[in-house]
Amino acid sequence: MLSYQHMYHAGNLADVHKHAALSVLLTKLTQKEKPLTYIETHAGRGIYDLTSDAAQKTHEAQNGIEHLLKLKKIPAAHPYFQLLRRVREEVGNNVYPGSPFIACLLYTSPSPRDA
Repeated sequence: MLSYQHMYHAGNLADVHKHAALSVLLTKLTQKEKPLTYIETHAGRGIYDLTSDAAQKTHEAQNGIEHLLKLKKIPAAHPYFQLLRRVREEVGNNVYPGSPFIACLLYTSPSPRDA
């Protein structure tokens, strides 16, 4: 049996779509002072190094998030773009946040270095 390892696919177009939708959803849900439980049964790692051997093997991030950022296809006001910009400023340009990290940042709003 082959095991799926998301590190080969982090930052691809499907990932960006999912994380952009998740960012909008969590931003809306956390605006009110109400309890919230976030459960994701198939979440991968919290953070990915896009310079890793696995990421470089498939180049999916280069054809996904990096390509979209280069073409400026994500609006600057979008919660996902703001989060990604913050993570890259505070942690590094080669970092890609996964769903657990996105949820943590949007729910608790710590510095990415503290998450």
